[in-house]
Amino acid sequence: MKINLIYSLYVILAIALKDIRTSFTEQAFMITNIIIPVNFLLFFLLFALTGGQAPTAVVLEEHGPYAEQFVAAMMKSHSFIIHETTSIEAQNLMRQGQIVAIVTIPLNFDDALRKGHQVLLPVMINNLNVDFTDDIRRAVPLAITSFYEDTFPNQVVVRANEQDTNIHDTDYVQYLVVSLMVVSVMLGGMIQAGANAAREYEKLTIKELLLAPTSPWTIQIGKILGALVLNSFAVILVIIVIVVLIGIWPLHWDELIGFSLLLMITFAALGSFIGTMVRRRQAVIPLSIGLTIPVFFISGAFGPAIWGDKSIAIITQFQPVYYGIAIFQHAFHNFTTTSTGPTVDGVILVGFAVIMVLTSTIALGRSRNKGVMN
Repeated sequence: MKINLIYSLYVILAIALKDIRTSFTEQAFMITNIIIPVNFLLFFLLFALTGGQAPTAVVLEEHGPYAEQFVAAMMKSHSFIIHETTSIEAQNLMRQGQIVAIVTIPLNFDDALRKGHQVLLPVMINNLNVDFTDDIRRAVPLAITSFYEDTFPNQVVVRANEQDTNIHDTDYVQYLVVSLMVVSVMLGGMIQAGANAAREYEKLTIKELLLAPTSPWTIQIGKILGALVLNSFAVILVIIVIVVLIGIWPLHWDELIGFSLLLMITFAALGSFIGTMVRRRQAVIPLSIGLTIPVFFISGAFGPAIWGDKSIAIITQFQPVYYGIAIFQHAFHNFTTTSTGPTVDGVILVGFAVIMVLTSTIALGRSRNKGVMN
């Protein structure tokens, strides 16, 4: 028994080292496997940065203190990218499609407010994009309310008594980047392990593996181990981008490291399954991306999935990215975004890892039973 265990460990290590050495000899493909997850993170981050706030021109026909305070209130609403300019230039920017709205602070703005007169605030909106249009329609009244609350507090009869459940606010980018890390781990693991598995069929080296006096479990664990080592380069690079460059520091490093490894195992096993089924590296990358993108959008990447459509929330609970995002949000921000909580989420992720490893091993075993040349 002890000899068999030592032999199995030797085979696992030998297979992992073989995959690692082979990947290093194919440097272009390996660099691609590292770059794709990072590019995925940066692409959606740029998407969030450009779409989170509406570019708005502010025309100050009045330069009094109240007018300046109103512009400051607009800035504090975190809904506008403000360009202070003239009326003519604002119209030019609107025609060129560079801004969504023009807000004009009219003449005698300060004087009318001092006398308690009604002030009409002209707001011109390019309502081509309904998302930006709705943002402007919500944000302008919010800016007006915030302005009055700060400038004329005695005139605001109804005021919100906000009680926050978290000790600090987390902006859209801080939440989204953590979600993107999970999807990057998924994409990187699937591509790396899938490529390693498919390579064996392309070069017909799978025959030697399956005819060797060892079990499919030993082979598969070795290939997952090799994929983990190779995928770790992409994961570490993604963490560096998030922590060092973007400046989002995790509150629980132990959870981040532990569950990163667990998710890497899960998605490496899934990638190995895909590579075993398609047997072509050229098919692994598009198939992995094709699976990742829809899962990304339904898994609560932009906000807790349980806040959205109930049917989608039920469907998304049957795949690991949903729980991975929840665990990582807890690791970085101490958030609980599922009804089950971090502990149960972790147990469920362990279950997904076991299922994926089992499924990929069965697929490899069937390759042996059917014959690798079929």
